[in-house]
Amino acid sequence: MTTLGNKLNKQHILDIVRMEAVWPQEVGSDDQEIHYYHIIDALNRKWQTIGYNVSDAIEVFEKGKTNVWTRIIEPAPFNPKLTTNDLIQMFHISPEDEYIRNAMQIILNSVERRNEFIARSIYINEQDTFNLLCNMKGEYLRQHQLTDEEFTELYAANPVEALSVYFLESVDIHLYWEWAGAGGTREKAIQYKQEAPEMTLIQAVERAEDEVDCYVSGY
Repeated sequence: MTTLGNKLNKQHILDIVRMEAVWPQEVGSDDQEIHYYHIIDALNRKWQTIGYNVSDAIEVFEKGKTNVWTRIIEPAPFNPKLTTNDLIQMFHISPEDEYIRNAMQIILNSVERRNEFIARSIYINEQDTFNLLCNMKGEYLRQHQLTDEEFTELYAANPVEALSVYFLESVDIHLYWEWAGAGGTREKAIQYKQEAPEMTLIQAVERAEDEVDCYVSGY
């Protein structure tokens, strides 16, 4: 991950408007007063922050939601056409961040999940994006797993895709061969995930190998 420095909000600002003064004064220069500013960010959320001028307000905004002065006052509207590529652009995911790109494709595999990701995001930076993806993956694995019937049907049609969706991780043909070579089956995948919903496919491969070794050795 890259160093964040003192910027928590690394995102494009679509619009910024100066509002009323925070503490109106009868006497004094308007340029010396702190004003509220309303900001529309790249996720189409409206923020309120403060500053002496536009540059100052942007600097306060970039430092993050640290107190009552900088906060989201209107969430992003639900976007029924939101794609993973849209998220990659909105969150400034670079081509080098292959893990996050792949994780978004696999974990946020429905328009509802992609909109939920925006709704639950606050800061836009590499570390917070990564953390939220990990949290949501764990929640989906524990609470919204494929049913046995759904996984069985998908596994029969395309076992590589089925394992990817079931474990919510990138699976290629080589990893599938490793799984199958270890004695991995549809039934074993279901059993393992029932016992440990957040088990990774590599862990499942290792467990299948251990079971084969125990069977061969008689233990």
